[in-house]
Amino acid sequence: MNLTVNGAPHIHEGDGSLVRLAAELGISLDRAAVVVNEKIVPRTDRDAFRLAAGDKVELIVFAAGG
Repeated sequence: MNLTVNGAPHIHEGDGSLVRLAAELGISLDRAAVVVNEKIVPRTDRDAFRLAAGDKVELIVFAAGG
């Protein structure tokens, strides 16, 4: 399925789940904010959330440092 992830085209080969997309990208959803089509996806909804072709996904990863 064709998506836009963090502003770049991405072909998602998975089942449309956020969990699978994050795994494809090597991102831990435990340390990320997720926005799909300009709407925040709450942590409690992530496991069940399904993406659709053409969705715009922003994954904002929190990193420690200083």
